[in-house]
Amino acid sequence: MDHSSLRNENRYRLTPAIASLIIVFAIIIRLITTLIRPYPIDMNGYVVWSNYLAQHGPAEFYGSSGFHVVYAPFYQYFLWLTGELVQAFSLPLLTHVYLIKLWSVIFELLGAFLIWTIGKKNKAPIEGFILSIFYFLNPAIFINSSVWGQFDSITATMLIGVILLFINKKNNLAVLLFLVSVLTKPQSALLLPVVLYLYFKDFRLDRKSILRGIILLFSGLLVYYAIVIPFYIPTHLAGKIPRFLDQIYWLFDLYFTSVKDYPYGTANAFNVWFLLGGQIQHDHLPFLGLNYMTWGMILLILGLIFSTVCLIKKKASVHSIFYSSFLVLFTAFFFMTKMHERYLLPAIIFITISALFEKRHIITLILISICVYVNQLYLYMISFDGVYWLSRWDTIGIIISAVTLFAYILALYNGYTLFIKPQKSKEKRLKVNIRGEQNELKNN
Repeated sequence: MDHSSLRNENRYRLTPAIASLIIVFAIIIRLITTLIRPYPIDMNGYVVWSNYLAQHGPAEFYGSSGFHVVYAPFYQYFLWLTGELVQAFSLPLLTHVYLIKLWSVIFELLGAFLIWTIGKKNKAPIEGFILSIFYFLNPAIFINSSVWGQFDSITATMLIGVILLFINKKNNLAVLLFLVSVLTKPQSALLLPVVLYLYFKDFRLDRKSILRGIILLFSGLLVYYAIVIPFYIPTHLAGKIPRFLDQIYWLFDLYFTSVKDYPYGTANAFNVWFLLGGQIQHDHLPFLGLNYMTWGMILLILGLIFSTVCLIKKKASVHSIFYSSFLVLFTAFFFMTKMHERYLLPAIIFITISALFEKRHIITLILISICVYVNQLYLYMISFDGVYWLSRWDTIGIIISAVTLFAYILALYNGYTLFIKPQKSKEKRLKVNIRGEQNELKNN
């Protein structure tokens, strides 16, 4: 494991008093920024849903309520609880909005704490602390939650928890948390290749492993039904298949419906399809003999293969797990169609943690942060003029998409040189250095 990242040995010390002061200061900044006006369309919906759930409960939320809800069910529990608090204490609208935003801020604080914890466990406590504060105060992060009012960071923190549980050999708990994350935001499922590899890499066809698998199956169904059943609405297959199967199909039907809402090459996301004119163009339109969607899937598969090779070549080292997870999320955002401006955000926490192990990742982290920040800020600002979709060849979109392309190429290069490219052993490098010094002595 390479611990050369940012390490200053013991030249600097972080006392509890200094750490506490910085943390309090960072929290105050975040609490103040959370007062900023949110993105109107999204927050208006959240407030209405929150009030409805508090007044009527979840039974008809996806049905006769009249709402067009394509969000996953688990996040609705946050809105439900918020609505109950607002009604119980007769809180004003601005406080209601603030509380909705606060859920994401809390998860970002937890994510920052996990970054610091990982740093301490890998003998880099100061670097871990610096990167945790950088993450918590990263404009690309807080514009999504404290400003916009979205909740992508909730699932980002959950996914870090998933990886940490795998690292600590708590595979079943990791899969259950992954399930909860997918039930919060379906985009979490993009990390499935990493989850599958980590779960099955040490799997054996013995009694213990099979029993653990059976326990996971039943506990997974229990978690799923506990979250979904309160919101479940019978689908068009109800009566044709058993009810317990229809309750599973309901979620797939919900997610497939959400995908159909924005069938574009890119939905305001500054990725490869924005560069190639795919903005608000149907992803089934022809492109280089195929169509946007097909090319996206081909490039996604190639990217996933590359990410998996990085993971396997290093035998799932801690560094390779976090970096491969970053690559998977980055690849999905960059090549898949129907992407929104926010969907690259979960990758930030993974590349932040990767920087603990290799300082070169800091450049990628900065580039990604700029791209995510500008992508969201631009859409946020024009929304107050009643504009919610960028033009096909928007200049800022093209420029930032080009920066994103450069960041992706850099990410691939670093992945290759760090995890795939054959490395000379320390002994061979030492012999080469000794021979070089001997030759120099002879020449002198």
